[in-house]
Amino acid sequence: MKNHPSAPRTATSPLQLPHVIAVDGPSASGKGTLSRRLARELHYTYVDTGAMYRSLAWWALENGLRCEKPMALADEEAVVKLMRKWKADMRLIDGMAWMHVNGYFPGTEIRTDRVEKAVPVVAQIEKVRDYMVNAQRDCVRFGPLVMEGRDIGTEVFPLAPVKFFLEADEKERAKRLSDRGNVTADGATRDAMDVNRRKGALVPALDAIRIDNTHQTPDETFAVLLQHVKNRLTPA
Repeated sequence: MKNHPSAPRTATSPLQLPHVIAVDGPSASGKGTLSRRLARELHYTYVDTGAMYRSLAWWALENGLRCEKPMALADEEAVVKLMRKWKADMRLIDGMAWMHVNGYFPGTEIRTDRVEKAVPVVAQIEKVRDYMVNAQRDCVRFGPLVMEGRDIGTEVFPLAPVKFFLEADEKERAKRLSDRGNVTADGATRDAMDVNRRKGALVPALDAIRIDNTHQTPDETFAVLLQHVKNRLTPA
């Protein structure tokens, strides 16, 4: 696959209706677990777009770049320059599309506290978002997708036939992060940064199906998602 920066399509190119299920939402809203389960149920390819941003944040840190807030223009330009030179592509692993960097899949490396703190800062850079939108749109080559993120239904695939926006109250989401062992993760800060960023903000699409799962079990939320998918994609 060619490096994404050389691809002719741009982040603002017109799109034909893709066979994509978009799942957006804030930290610990359940979108990761539910998206993977939905992809398995439908035999779609699962794409975790957050992992793509994490991969870049990890690579930037590995190369000694500063990824802290506030980020100076020179720091942003350094990240963009590195991104334009890295050899990154998306590959399928057991029905899931993951970003490989120089042929290597950074799995556990992108889940560290260091990367956790850097990724929302890197994700604010507009040229980074343009690059990632192109990379995410290119995933349609893998066939039908369940793609989770924060701007899938608004920026990446605004014509997706099914869009979900998962929500839960802040107290419940903090509990979920703690139960996972993410005691240092500050989901509220991350979400606030994403809600207020200039490009690809964390907001529900106007036609998204909004589901508050504060008081639902994962099984209950999954049943709601699956029923909506069947209603939208199954001919009457």
